Amino acid sequence: MNAMTSSRKSHRGVVLLAVVASLAMGGCASNKLYQWGDYEDNLYAAYKDATKAEALRLKLEAHIQAMEKASQKVAPGLYAEVGTLYLQAGQRKTAMAWYQRERAAWPESTQLMTSMIQNLERLEAAK
Repeated sequence: MNAMTSSRKSHRGVVLLAVVASLAMGGCASNKLYQWGDYEDNLYAAYKDATKAEALRLKLEAHIQAMEKASQKVAPGLYAEVGTLYLQAGQRKTAMAWYQRERAAWPESTQLMTSMIQNLERLEAAK
């Protein structure tokens, strides 16, 4: 009985080791759930030089259009980023439309996007 118990423990140890190894290797795998394009590089460039904000907006819009055309889900926050770029350019109504797209695509953003939209609506009404 001792040999059998030892064999079971050894087998469990091997199985446990295999599970841990596969999880560790799976964590190293590239999991590209969303396509971000050159978002990080372009965002960094726009932060360093505000005159590149419009170029960032145009590139993001082109990227979003390509993702939608390919029936791929747009990465979280990209619609809102475009909206913020429009807001910074003084185009509140266009910004609101992009915030609405973010809210529709990402229900997790509902509270924030609704708040942003309501604030912009108040500013437009006070105009």
